[in-house]
Amino acid sequence: MSAGSLFDSESDKGSNLKIYVIAIIAFVVLAGVGYGFYWYSSPIPVSGEEIFASEIRESTVVMLAQPTFSGDEFRQQVLGKGRVVKYAWREKMAYFTFPETSEGEFQDFLTTYIFDAAKIDFGKLENGRIKLGDYKLTISPDASRFFRTTTDNIRINPHQGLNFQFSFVNYSVSLEELRNFSNNSQLYGGKLITRASTQRDEPQMVFANHGIMVARPNEPSLKRLSDELLKDVGPDREARIQRLVDFVSNEIEYSYTEAVGATETLKRASETLMTRSADCSNKTILLASLLEQINEEYILLYCPLHITVAIPQGNYVNENGLDFIWNQKLWMIAETTMPGFQIGKSRVNNANRLTKINYVQDPKNADVIFDASSYAILKFL
Repeated sequence: MSAGSLFDSESDKGSNLKIYVIAIIAFVVLAGVGYGFYWYSSPIPVSGEEIFASEIRESTVVMLAQPTFSGDEFRQQVLGKGRVVKYAWREKMAYFTFPETSEGEFQDFLTTYIFDAAKIDFGKLENGRIKLGDYKLTISPDASRFFRTTTDNIRINPHQGLNFQFSFVNYSVSLEELRNFSNNSQLYGGKLITRASTQRDEPQMVFANHGIMVARPNEPSLKRLSDELLKDVGPDREARIQRLVDFVSNEIEYSYTEAVGATETLKRASETLMTRSADCSNKTILLASLLEQINEEYILLYCPLHITVAIPQGNYVNENGLDFIWNQKLWMIAETTMPGFQIGKSRVNNANRLTKINYVQDPKNADVIFDASSYAILKFL
């Protein structure tokens, strides 16, 4: 091989090496640019705190839009003078009213509860009424402004705690705990509509399954409440149960509106405590939920147009005859619609309304309701 041919070969190798180096550098640069573009254009990951805040905001706005279940005290603590009068769930759009106030006070409200005021749609005045989308508002001192915005534009502190003061105890609950009530994760849950047992030629009767609304043991807000209610009672079982009955019968006003409504209104225990009112259904659900927190045995008794709670007799006297034998055990009725009711002692008008038991249920197995006479298990729709 000649010397000249040797030098030519080395030169070619040098050129190829340069090409390889340039190609590698170009690849690295292009890859970096591509990765940078991807990083810049890709969605920013949502943190766990942001997800949590979004869930709390959504559940809180839904509660604000349902004052029958959340009450005015809840609204004032969460939203001040503002009111959510409608929530369009599909559009995630909340409609607000605000009372007649100074413009400064209204702007303070927007600063406190709205992230971006530019994202608010305000209603327009037409013939003495405010029109906003498909809705119209008649102006009044309590509602002189009408506007809407999306849920994600509403500023709600996800860690906010609320307080509802009763005569001698305080019900404290956080928005997170209320979220867990509203998504039913703290309830026994189950099928809603029960088919009553009837003869073949009788019309079909249905009623609501109340047991599904009872709170499970160790629900934090109810556990705090029951502990406060019983802090000075001592270990006596009968005294502890009576204290819970006293609270529900005396501190929760009987709601005739709920009682005579065209449809059944079932409230969670938290909702009854926030609204401070309930019919027999919701007083029963509240008492049962409190009994769960102290691990006390009980059953629900479905009577004609009524429902109540019964607990094992234990050391209670039986002077009023408001008792019921179930599974070879004597149970005493703990009636919550009569203020001051004393288990085993208090006598009531129309006692047959309490002692004629149609159906029996233990909410720990909420999808099982027994016919009190035949022990047959009812079916659900």
